[in-house]
Amino acid sequence: MKTGVTLLASGSNGNCIAVHANGNIILVDCGISLRMLRKRMKETGLDETQVRAILLTHEHSDHIGGVQNSVKHFGVPVFSNCGTAAALRKSVPEMMPPTIPTVGECFCLSGFSITPFHVEHDVETVGYTLAYESTKVGIATDMGRSTMASEFPLRDCNTLVLESNYDVNMLISSNRSWQLKTRICNGKGHLSNLQNSEMLPRLITPNTRNVILAHISHDCNKYDIALDTARATLSSLNRNDIFLDCGRREGPLPTVWV
Repeated sequence: MKTGVTLLASGSNGNCIAVHANGNIILVDCGISLRMLRKRMKETGLDETQVRAILLTHEHSDHIGGVQNSVKHFGVPVFSNCGTAAALRKSVPEMMPPTIPTVGECFCLSGFSITPFHVEHDVETVGYTLAYESTKVGIATDMGRSTMASEFPLRDCNTLVLESNYDVNMLISSNRSWQLKTRICNGKGHLSNLQNSEMLPRLITPNTRNVILAHISHDCNKYDIALDTARATLSSLNRNDIFLDCGRREGPLPTVWV
């Protein structure tokens, strides 16, 4: 049974990833409006009646901004860490409380074996691996630095969705405040193109088929720069067979399959 990964939105204006297999769709984050979500699902051929749950990585609005309306529309449960659940209870008290899985422990949902793992960010954040039969998808979109806690679960994924937020030179020369620049690169902000490429050799195995770069900055990075940096790394590993692309703010990516 094939497993598909569809980046419906990726960037500071909203994030949402659909992981799907055998007629079941799990959404990872829901930072876009319900209207946009439904539109992009239709564009990519996803059946919205197959949505089974929403997994949240953390409380920032570009990851949870659309969750209230989406939960009402799809009628599905939400899973999150404690910090995100507390933020949701405060901002949307009428919403059904999220289920809080134990970080590092696997739970099963609609045929998927899902494991949340700790990610370094400036609020409590998790990434996820979703395994279906013999396939494994790894997702980490907001991480300030690599740690053993994040690298171990992300290793040996068939499809890897990994942040490549900023180009160091573009960040330094940008008009952003020094405080914001420091927040981004202080080890609890975001992962740079260079950090992404330093991680890839430790994560990729012969089973890796797809690498998708995520959460690319609109003013401190460019799609071509991020892709070229990752492509050079894959080439140095003699892995030009791996499909490489990046999530975009302007629209969804076609589904990648394993």
